[in-house]
Amino acid sequence: MNYFEVKERLEILLRFRKLYAEYRDFTNRFSNPAAAIVRNKMEPLALMTVDALKRVHLGSLMTRTAPSQGGRKIKINLIKAIFRDNVVHDYNLDDKDIIKVLDSGIQRYRSLLWKQKIQLFNPLFWFLQFTAFLAMFPVHIARKSGYDIMQNEEAPFIRLFVFCFQVVCFYALFKSIGLIDWFIVALTL
Repeated sequence: MNYFEVKERLEILLRFRKLYAEYRDFTNRFSNPAAAIVRNKMEPLALMTVDALKRVHLGSLMTRTAPSQGGRKIKINLIKAIFRDNVVHDYNLDDKDIIKVLDSGIQRYRSLLWKQKIQLFNPLFWFLQFTAFLAMFPVHIARKSGYDIMQNEEAPFIRLFVFCFQVVCFYALFKSIGLIDWFIVALTL
């Protein structure tokens, strides 16, 4: 993730947390019209929040026993459960758990943002980003034209292709500035 992606995801998490804290303050959430307005504002951010948490390895899943299935344990996504009233009541989900997950995600993104700010001034990083963009250009075009390629983006073949393309670009750069020739001469001395 680059600086701008991290900043955008951090803003999404902060907005969702603020709305959820406001939603949590209502005592009667399910029949209160004001709570419904806040809930409607939260809904478009929910999937982006789940994705942002998954990117920093916070799947926001909680294991609970399912009384309807004979006590078998099931995994519940805390963020998605906010919008399912029966899940919140049946599994006795605590609001504090959701806040803890959101706060943990915000903390991780803040530390990532600091690291990404440092990389903004690294020219080697930008060259690497540019070559990765060039290598992924056909994938970007397919995504913009409407094809669902999320699974293919992380495929080992695509990642290997991007890596090989970057190696070739670095070789061409080092060859053009004479660094490879200088290194060969230095080794022969």
